[in-house]
Amino acid sequence: MYKVQMMEKEKAVIIAVKRPGEEIDIEELKGLIEALSGEVVQTVIQKRKAFSPSTYVGKGKVQEIDTENATLIVAYHPLSYSQKRNLEELTGLPVIDRTEVILEIFARRARTKEAKLQVELARAYYQLSHLRGKGKKLSRLGGGIGTRGPGETKTEVEARTLRKKIHKLRKEIEEIEKRQKIIRKSRKRKNFITVAVVGYTNVGKSTLVKTLTQKDVFIKDIPFATLDVKTGSLYLNGKQVLISDTVGFIRKLPHELVASFRATLGEVREADILLIVFDISSEKLEEELKSVEEVLKN
Repeated sequence: MYKVQMMEKEKAVIIAVKRPGEEIDIEELKGLIEALSGEVVQTVIQKRKAFSPSTYVGKGKVQEIDTENATLIVAYHPLSYSQKRNLEELTGLPVIDRTEVILEIFARRARTKEAKLQVELARAYYQLSHLRGKGKKLSRLGGGIGTRGPGETKTEVEARTLRKKIHKLRKEIEEIEKRQKIIRKSRKRKNFITVAVVGYTNVGKSTLVKTLTQKDVFIKDIPFATLDVKTGSLYLNGKQVLISDTVGFIRKLPHELVASFRATLGEVREADILLIVFDISSEKLEEELKSVEEVLKN
């Protein structure tokens, strides 16, 4: 698998399939790539009823990719192992998808032990999901009829290792969740009012929390500037209100991240009040609000 950590200074080509009735946001993906210090040098979009099972976009669109000036291909939708492998063989360039870009941003932004564990868990989920296709591919290349191919055996070992890693990470995160539950119960006993600030990434949540509470919150005009829950307080009508800044959401947030960030999202589930922040000047306001609502429903 291509190491996304090498993405700085990369010249990326975005490839995307737009299916009937589907909205895609190429500018957002471009912004995510730029957040990793990459540069988008070409965008190749194809309207299709469905993804090509072998190459995601059609073979004709693959030929349009500027392999002379690009150093990396980024697909808008999640790719299977075989789609990645085929694209790499046809273009001679490494291939990643949007999920991997977001995972790398999360990895770079993680500061606390909790956030780092959650990102590591998300990556392990992603790697495990791609091993299934890898095992089938290698088995066809190396195994005979009625036998188990060497590629499949190696993949099974890798899968076992990842499952053990996932189990260990989940245990560690569960311990963090237990401690957080104790803290939240203590707040309830003291009759604190709890407010969770939620919204689309880079919409101004941290700025609002810092302004209201004077809490030292990291602020920067980049996607997912902070992944750690920061809680400040203020007094309203004689009552102490605890306001928590939470991780920002994004359209089609990878399910691996939703699954692994249970501890962080727990602050949202247990809050007395959800304060949704949005940028009224955004041209994509309705889409951003819809994305936030979808994550909250899950």
